[in-house]
Amino acid sequence: MSKFDKIFNSENTSEASLSSEESLAAVALVAALANSPDTDADILESILWESEIFAEYSEDDMSAMVEKLAGIATEDGLGALFNTAWGSMPDELVLDTFAITVAMFVVDGEVSDKHQGFLKEFQQALGLEDEEAEEIIEEVMTAYSEEDGEVSEEDGELYECPKGYFTVPIPVEEQKGGRIDDEQEGCVAFSDDFGILLKIDYFPIAGEVAELVESVGEAAYLSSFLNNFIDGAILAKFPNSKLLHTESLEDEEAYFAVVNLPGGATISVQENLDTVTRLDAYRGFLAFIAEDVCYTVSSQKVYQEADELGSLESEVETMMDKILEFIETIEFGAPE
Repeated sequence: MSKFDKIFNSENTSEASLSSEESLAAVALVAALANSPDTDADILESILWESEIFAEYSEDDMSAMVEKLAGIATEDGLGALFNTAWGSMPDELVLDTFAITVAMFVVDGEVSDKHQGFLKEFQQALGLEDEEAEEIIEEVMTAYSEEDGEVSEEDGELYECPKGYFTVPIPVEEQKGGRIDDEQEGCVAFSDDFGILLKIDYFPIAGEVAELVESVGEAAYLSSFLNNFIDGAILAKFPNSKLLHTESLEDEEAYFAVVNLPGGATISVQENLDTVTRLDAYRGFLAFIAEDVCYTVSSQKVYQEADELGSLESEVETMMDKILEFIETIEFGAPE
């Protein structure tokens, strides 16, 4: 039985009365909360505003509507909210409802395997045929991919390292809960409510460390450095974590590793009305030296069930490619 059966096959209802627009927003909210109970309401509001259906809604109107729907979900449950909304929804809004919901799960122009599984069940709950649903998903992914491209080329904001070591286009979006955490000296983490995590750890190489690098060579230094980093910062802090893969990348003059972190993802899922559980994740780390600074860039692949993962080889390759693509966007500068 799927974990979403208790929502889509629930017999519960609410006494609340919903308009057509509220019904659409309610179903989208159910989808968001079913996947991430700590979803930021601003993300849903931003996506709803992109639809002409809500063109006449003011900021106060939108906030009041989402607050009302969240209250129903809390009091009566997600299944009751879904059934009530579905019973009030006109047929002509079903496709829009699916498209708006898909938009919440598009990251970098793609939908993750985890969310593809949910959207399949969601599609069936709405009574959509496979071909019809696939066409909508493709259209939404294409639209967001083009939009992301425009932002990164023209209007993308840059993050500048406080020490002046690098600048990088911010890889997360505010409307999807994008956050920048650089309170701890020597690192910055970019994350959002949909599982994106791209983190940069850095420190300058000078003095005895510079002499050590020159003595043993970059390859030997990076392998020792990254293994020690993972031992202290990851394996020692996350119970049941395990180093899965290490590899020296001669062409990139870098060292790469992948760790399995049960319960170590940056996002959570609500298993029932009372329990919130942090998801599992693979996390990749790539260490290299640029302009006399040693960097470790990391990323995560979030999963809930082991069968969501491909082979270790394929996951390693995908994660490595993602980190290398991110590094390509970074402009490095020398320490002052």
